[in-house]
Amino acid sequence: MNTRDLEYFVALCDEKNFSQVAKNFNVTQPTITLALKRLESQFAIQLIDRDQSHGSITITPAGQQLYQRAKVVGKQLSLAQKELRALRHPKIRFGLPPIIGSFYFPKLAPRLVTSGLMPDLETHEAGSTNLLEDLRAGHLDVALLGATGPLAAPDLDVHTVAADPFVAVMPKDHELAKRESISFAELAEEPFVTFSEGYVHTKAMQWFTQAAGIQPSIVYRTPDVALLKSMIHAGVGIGLLATTAVTAADDLALVPLSESGQPRFSISVVTRRGQVLTPTMTELMKLLNQHA
Repeated sequence: MNTRDLEYFVALCDEKNFSQVAKNFNVTQPTITLALKRLESQFAIQLIDRDQSHGSITITPAGQQLYQRAKVVGKQLSLAQKELRALRHPKIRFGLPPIIGSFYFPKLAPRLVTSGLMPDLETHEAGSTNLLEDLRAGHLDVALLGATGPLAAPDLDVHTVAADPFVAVMPKDHELAKRESISFAELAEEPFVTFSEGYVHTKAMQWFTQAAGIQPSIVYRTPDVALLKSMIHAGVGIGLLATTAVTAADDLALVPLSESGQPRFSISVVTRRGQVLTPTMTELMKLLNQHA
């Protein structure tokens, strides 16, 4: 079977117009027609019903079934192409979110240097949500990702290596800084500084606001964890951060949150399920998991 025929067919189901599909692929309309005929002959069933009098087409039930499967085939072939190209690439494309890169990864770095793996890494930095999309799309080989709890999906191989609580972070002279714990509802009137969209902390913030039934004022958003903590220290607003992200040098107060069932900031080594790892990737995965 010609895989290009399936590409034409999927596009035809989307566009429902032979001429438009031909234009999109820069081929003639008879090319699309012949591709459809080959598929209908291959499966011995009608896939498209053409209404010549009105110039419209209808996807038959059989065509709808093939369309659903062909989309999956197309995605898998596209992913395979990217993975094969990556095998010609000398470095491991490694996804690393800012907080994990700043506060967790440095603990691993000496072992990476000792093992000789550090020069093999091509680091890509972004929020965990965006990095996960890039991993699934085949733009990354391995990622060290954060999530609000264990990360699980049928298309991923996930190995959790750490899990830390989220806490309210504020200046040490804040009136609530001496509390042993606090409910998020008590922070309803407090201004917040937080991460931009696409970061795990944004999802954690949504969980706490929904659990507390409040909508606090967010006065500043940033993708930069150092800037965010500087804003907290300056009294612009309080923050919600995983304990991993705060060090003694930040001179900030960390107050535990009392909500039951709250999420934790989990850190996981993630690859695509079915992905064939090179010896270098396998060595990297072993080192990352040993550090758990």
